[in-house]
Amino acid sequence: MAVPRRSLDGRLFWVLGLVCAMYQIFFVRSAAGQTAQLSVNASPQNTQMIPENMFGIFFEEINHAGAGGLWAELVNNRGFEAGGPNTPSNIDPWLIIGDESNIIVATDRSSCFATNPIALRMEVLCESSGNDVCPPGGVGIYNPGFWGMNIEEAKVYKVSMYIMSSDSMDLTVSLTSSDGLQNLAAYTITADKEDFKEWTKVEFDLQSSERNPNSRLQLTTRTSGIVWFDQVSLMPSETYMRHGYRKDLASMLANLKPKILKFPGGNYVMGNYLSNAFRWSETVGPWEERPGHFNDVWGYWTDDGLGFFEFLQLAEDLGACPVWVVNDGNYYV
Repeated sequence: MAVPRRSLDGRLFWVLGLVCAMYQIFFVRSAAGQTAQLSVNASPQNTQMIPENMFGIFFEEINHAGAGGLWAELVNNRGFEAGGPNTPSNIDPWLIIGDESNIIVATDRSSCFATNPIALRMEVLCESSGNDVCPPGGVGIYNPGFWGMNIEEAKVYKVSMYIMSSDSMDLTVSLTSSDGLQNLAAYTITADKEDFKEWTKVEFDLQSSERNPNSRLQLTTRTSGIVWFDQVSLMPSETYMRHGYRKDLASMLANLKPKILKFPGGNYVMGNYLSNAFRWSETVGPWEERPGHFNDVWGYWTDDGLGFFEFLQLAEDLGACPVWVVNDGNYYV
C-alpha cells in the first residue's frame, strides 16, 4: 500500500533532526576541549601580487542610481508608460498646469511604437482670446524629473519628443523653476492644421540663461485643440565621452580605475516577480522602442534608456572588463 507523501515528509524531518542531534553530541562536543594553532608565514618570498581584475565596480539600479543618476536623462517617465501597457496608465511624476475647466489630460494606446503603445492625450479647452481665455502662462503639463532637474547656466540641453495633432499648434517648451515663475529657456513649436497629423519627431536645443538646481520641463499652450505626446526626452548636450552618462558621476567612476564593471545589479536582475525581471534583449536598439519595466524590487519604473548596450559602452569607456549579471530564473549569478 502506498504511503502518503505527508507521512513520508514527517518521517524524513524526524530522521534529519536525529542526525543533527547525534552530530552535536559526538563531534561538536568532543572537539570543544581541543586547542588549535594557526601559523602565518608573511615572508616577502611567499607573497603574490593580487590580480588586477579583482578590483572593480558592482552597479545596482537602486534609488535611481541609473535612471535619474548615472544616466543623464532628465525626464522621469518619458513615455508615460509607468503604469504598464494598459490604460489609464500612470503618468507620475508628470503634472497638469491648469484645471478641468481649461484642460483635459488622459492616456490612450495611440502611440506609433508597438512596444510602447501608451501616449498622452492633451485637450485644451481655452483660447488666447474670446470667451474661454487661458491663464496668462497657458495650460499644459510639466515634468520635475528626478527630485528636480539640475539646470546649469549657459549649458545646452537637447529636447526630443513625438507629437501628433490635426489642429493648429502654438506650443511652448520651456525650462522653468519648480514653481514655473522663473524662465530659464524656451522654444516655441508653431504649426498649421494637418502639419502633425501623423506622429512626428521634433528635436531642438534649449540653452539655459540661468542656473537652477530644482527645475522642471513644461509644455504649455494658449491654443485650443487636441495634441498627443510621446517619448519626451531632455538630455544635456555634454555627457561623458558623448555616450549619455553624467560627466561628473562617470568621471568619478573612471578615477577609481576599475578593472571590471559588474552590471546591472543583483536583486534588480531578478525582480520580485519574474515578469519584472531585467531582460537584456529588451534594453537594446532605439530607446523609443524599448518597452521598459517596473523595478518592483526598489519600487519604481525604469524606461531602460540605460540598457545592456549602454553598460557595455560604459565598460569600454572606463577601460574595464564587463561582467554581466545573469538571471537564472531563481537567483542571479
